Amino acid sequence: MGAFYSCDPLPSFCASVPVGACFGISQWLDAPPPGIQRYTPAQAAGKLAKTFVLTAIEIGMVPEQKVHTDDPAGTAAYRRTWVGIPVWLWVNNPTPTSWGPESRTATLGGVTVTATAKVQSLTWNSGDGQNVTCGAGTPFNAVAYANTAAVDSPTCGLRYQHTSKGGTFTVSATTNWVVEWSGGGQTGNIQMPTTSTSTTLRVGELQSVNVVAPAGDTNH
Repeated sequence: MGAFYSCDPLPSFCASVPVGACFGISQWLDAPPPGIQRYTPAQAAGKLAKTFVLTAIEIGMVPEQKVHTDDPAGTAAYRRTWVGIPVWLWVNNPTPTSWGPESRTATLGGVTVTATAKVQSLTWNSGDGQNVTCGAGTPFNAVAYANTAAVDSPTCGLRYQHTSKGGTFTVSATTNWVVEWSGGGQTGNIQMPTTSTSTTLRVGELQSVNVVAPAGDTNH
């Protein structure tokens, strides 16, 4: 890749030579001079993409993590729900590095490129075989849903259909990232490593008892 190169003397050198002798001279070269590295736009974008430090999301979930009223004293906070009850999932406190977009511009190897990291998808694994792919989800509004029947999230959620031995599931959130770049008259995409985080959730079963009323009894 040919380009113009100029050699500019250091200021310390300029102080010891006649005025006018320190102006840089540009010259076209078909190949870079020794010690100079040139990148294609894609190579420069790849170098820039490696500077992104992307993080896992902060999990937003209902049921929230707390100590419940029927827990023994000294119990640590945890999440608890029941079979058939809606679980809400969302990205809590999203930031440019946990959800995007995160943009950077740099000149590398003689090419100026701009790169933007974005989330392609977020997949939740329930720990019982369910996989749900969502966007950022909808945060649960405790005030709006106070004293109402449990409802499913309008954008991202699930329900457990059974519990497990021990009653605890690991819920994980895996974020898929892509970097979109442009520079040097070209554009492209770079797939980035996924980020992941998890939490645990206890799932219990609510037991009901059917009572058969004695003949003639209308109080049941």
